[in-house]
Parts: sequence; structure tokens; C-alpha cells
Amino acid sequence: MIAMRRLILAAAAALALAACGANERAARHDPELDRLFVQLEQAPDAETAAPIQQAIMAKWSDSGSPTVNVLIERATAAAAEGDAEMAEGFLDQASALAPDYAEPWRLRANIAYGAEDYAGAIEAIQETLKREPRHFGAMAGLGLIYEELGQHRAALEAFRAALVVHPHYEVALEGVRRLEPRVDGRDA
Repeated sequence: MIAMRRLILAAAAALALAACGANERAARHDPELDRLFVQLEQAPDAETAAPIQQAIMAKWSDSGSPTVNVLIERATAAAAEGDAEMAEGFLDQASALAPDYAEPWRLRANIAYGAEDYAGAIEAIQETLKREPRHFGAMAGLGLIYEELGQHRAALEAFRAALVVHPHYEVALEGVRRLEPRVDGRDA
């Protein structure tokens, strides 16, 4: 009963917010983000890369719409409380308002992964990467999923793809260190 009421409220809120034009920033080209990615790729070490990574993640977390940002915050809080259904409702609203924004899909991937729905997590990561092909966190997440599924070659490729974008990304570096000895010289 409570879950149904939450879904009805979420749907009503989505209809009320639909007129806000929240997709404007997600569809725009962002020269500042492009510049940050160039700096990230050229960073000589992890210490130099860390603030650049944080700046990129801050840009990703801002949809450009206060409405969408609030929906993402609520989805994150609902997921943290273990209410995946409520979180998905907020993410559906955010995606409806900003269909080109990657962050709702990244959060969906996290929720699916937490529920051990690896197919759902992979699908959500693919959607994330359609919207932000440079999302090194999504690529590394894909590597972790493939590794957990025993698909070591695919995992290694995903970690390596993340390192092309962010050469000092620790999750991807660790994945490559773990998997290269197992994968090199044979098909996994």
C-alpha cells in the first residue's frame, strides 16, 4: 500500500515537473568538461589527477536542472535506505526530464548491481556510456561485473578502456593488475 502510494506520488510529481525543460544542459556540449578530460588524460600522476577527477565528477552530478538534481538526491537517499523501488521511481522521473543525462543510468546500474541483477547493471552501464562515453567509473564498474561473472578477458578490456580515459583511475589499475596475469597468453 505504501509502495503504491509512493509510486502514485512519484508519477504525479513527474507530470508536474515535465514542463521544467530539465534536459537543456544534458544535451549541450560542455567545453569545460572536455578541457577537464584532456587534463585528466595528460595528468602525470594520481595526485595531479585527483582534483581533476573530482571536478569531472562534480560536473557529472549537476544536471543543470535543480529539479533533476533533487530527483537524483532523492533517488540516492532512497537507495541508501534500501528502497530500490522508490529510487527507481525518482530515476525514471529524472530520465524523463533529462533523457540525455547519464547519472540516472549510473545510479540504476549501482542499484541493479546491489541486487545482484548483473544483466540489469550491464544494461544500465551501457545506457550510461551512450550518454557519457568517457565515464571511466561506468567502464570500471563493467569490469568489476565481468570479473565477478568470470569473464576475465571482457573485464580486462573494460578496465583498460577506463584507463584510456583516466590513466590513474585506481579501480581500473587494480583490475588490470589482477587480471593481466590470468588473461595474457590465453582466451578467458
